Amino acid sequence: STPDAALPRPPVRDAVVPVDERPAPLSTAQARLWFVHTSRPPTAEYNLQVALLLRGKPDVDALVGAVHRLVRRHEPLRTVVESRPTGPPVQRVLADGLPPVDHRPAAPGADDAKRAAATATEELAHVFDLEHEPPLRVRSAALGDDALVLVLTMHHLAFDGWSTAILLRELAEDYRSGGVPAIPAPEISYSDYAWWERRTLDRDRESLLRHWQTTLEGVEELELPADRPGHGVGGPMGTVRHELSATTVERMRAVAARAGASSFAVALAAWFAVLGRYSGQRDFVVGMPVSGRTDVALEAHIGCFVNTLCLRSALRPREPFVELVRRTHLTLADAMAHQALPFEELVRVSSPDRRSDRNPLFRAFCSGVDAPPSLDLDGLDAEFVTPDYALSRFDLNATFLLGGARPMLQLDYSKALFDDTSGADLARRLGVFLDWAVSRPDRAVRDVAWMTPGERRHVLDTLQGGGLA
Repeated sequence: STPDAALPRPPVRDAVVPVDERPAPLSTAQARLWFVHTSRPPTAEYNLQVALLLRGKPDVDALVGAVHRLVRRHEPLRTVVESRPTGPPVQRVLADGLPPVDHRPAAPGADDAKRAAATATEELAHVFDLEHEPPLRVRSAALGDDALVLVLTMHHLAFDGWSTAILLRELAEDYRSGGVPAIPAPEISYSDYAWWERRTLDRDRESLLRHWQTTLEGVEELELPADRPGHGVGGPMGTVRHELSATTVERMRAVAARAGASSFAVALAAWFAVLGRYSGQRDFVVGMPVSGRTDVALEAHIGCFVNTLCLRSALRPREPFVELVRRTHLTLADAMAHQALPFEELVRVSSPDRRSDRNPLFRAFCSGVDAPPSLDLDGLDAEFVTPDYALSRFDLNATFLLGGARPMLQLDYSKALFDDTSGADLARRLGVFLDWAVSRPDRAVRDVAWMTPGERRHVLDTLQGGGLA
């Protein structure tokens, strides 16, 4: 999810406190995922994964011990959903919910990296039985005598993007120490959080709903000129990565400082502008995740706290790009101040006839991510593994990595809607637009180039030659 450090701070609400009442209800994020899980055929669409290729004689027993201690500390990783004949489902925390470790051989491949990716892909396709099995699978597959691939696959019901850094940090610390001294478990449990969320939402729901309904009143649905009609949620996903130069990132910071905004607001403004040019529309919604950990007591928790915010573009093509950044920052600040309304609540009143196979409020998404943390696994060489295949949750999703040694933008697109050439073209145009916009931030949004000089020459030559009807 988007790093909250890159966003305006939300207001501080009541602190989460322990509640001695079990079983707890599902959180609103869990309830949203449970609705999707139960309203369509079984799918692996909402699986998340951390996969590592480890070289240097890794200690399998120590790794497994570290994973098991992690599961004991974070109860969402050993929580199942209990349906009831009357009333809504509840959380049931398994006292001994340690996942078994699958030691099957790695999938075939030409080399260790390909075998690791193929193994991760196999695991990502697992369909969880959320009522009867823990929402975490562990696969440890040897790759010769001195390497293995460790694959942890979680259902989103128990895990979110923010959780990844916590998992990696605690796994590495525990592996190095052998669990001594023990990493303390969080004082507040996820069940406590679910009760707290229900209490505060009961108090604030009406005012939050009024705000969001006013904010989104009259907004248009984004009409994407796809290669094929329909909606692409749940189908195969394509991915294109576009590296951002150090010069572009530095200019993004300068434009952000001038606008009193963040670099992420600059990236989001560029995405608004490119989507507007791509669709021919000015007023539409883009979705964005937030970690949902508004209480500092929750920042060290693994679990599903994430919420989705709706950001309205309201483009003005004649205004300078820097002004679009300033307004985008205000849009972000307002959304963050009202983030306590669960996305599902807004959907319920805005789209009562919703379908589970499409997003009812937006088709494009935008997020920012931190650079992956460096892993100190007692001398092991650790490499992150990307599976060969993933499912799409949105028609289009632009992710910006603005820190670390290799800043980049990543565009995920539904292959059910877009050809690979179209996905690559859109990612390239977003990158070019961002480069030009931050180099000339006083230029009107409508005048910022989104094609390279070579592309423009090719288009002009084709037009002059009668090659385009």
